[in-house]
Amino acid sequence: MSTKNERLEMRVSKTDRELIEDAAEKLHENVSDFTRTAALRRAEKVLGRANSTLMPAEQFDALLESLDIADDAPALKRAFERPRRFERG
Repeated sequence: MSTKNERLEMRVSKTDRELIEDAAEKLHENVSDFTRTAALRRAEKVLGRANSTLMPAEQFDALLESLDIADDAPALKRAFERPRRFERG
């Protein structure tokens, strides 16, 4: 278990504090443990979603297949065919 030596403070309304205190008491936890646990669970959930892309297997297979199909990209072709505005010296 890691040593807890960092401090994190927050401001809440009286109503929010009472709600948190009541919930912590129901679980027989102190407010600090209750709040830390809730914040850590939410942080893990947010980061888990941000670091992963989930999709059905069929959709993933279609994505990979589509990468092998050439795209005409007519606008990109026209842009490439135009003369350069600047030349490197």
